[in-house]
Amino acid sequence: MSETFPQLAEERRLRLACSCASASDVMSDPWAAIPHDGKLNDGTKERILNALAAQPRTTAQLAELLGISSPAVHRHITDLMASELIREVEVPQDGRRSGVERFYQPTFPVVLAVDRAQLDPVLQDLATDIAAAFRRRQASLTEAFARTSLPARGDAFEALLHYLFATAARTARAQLEAEGSLPSWPEHDDGSRWVWWAEESLPREVMWHTHT
Repeated sequence: MSETFPQLAEERRLRLACSCASASDVMSDPWAAIPHDGKLNDGTKERILNALAAQPRTTAQLAELLGISSPAVHRHITDLMASELIREVEVPQDGRRSGVERFYQPTFPVVLAVDRAQLDPVLQDLATDIAAAFRRRQASLTEAFARTSLPARGDAFEALLHYLFATAARTARAQLEAEGSLPSWPEHDDGSRWVWWAEESLPREVMWHTHT
């Protein structure tokens, strides 16, 4: 039996493709703590975030809009507040039915379709540059792959391409973070570090989702 102990010691040394899928607490991507810690572990919380992204709402408004009981919404609101995914906000008096109502909205940026229209041309240019740089290094990557143990173990170069691209992207992000071009991941009240954002679905994306 003692011979199995070294195997058990090796059990968690693999760095999985996404640390959000690992039992390890070491996060390799700025968003990984959200799924890893179960901060959005069901569809109801996502529906609430969708409703709050459209406009600030109260627990009662969410319950009516989503067809969920007020106590259930309150539990989700409590969880989302504890996870720092939503915050309480002030709204004008004419938008209130009473002075004690509490309105909530997401804490993270929500990129609207109209925002995407402004950003996409620059992002497309950047993506083109990144893709071209990756293609230029295909020969070098192929040669480096041939010097590894992977071919002898039956792994194809094509099976490794996503790993190579993701590793290059992570390394570039780490370099940009180190020099301050990208901000460091903020630490939240529960000790986790993460960055989160959302985008408004474009009409074609909504249609695709509806018909699949």
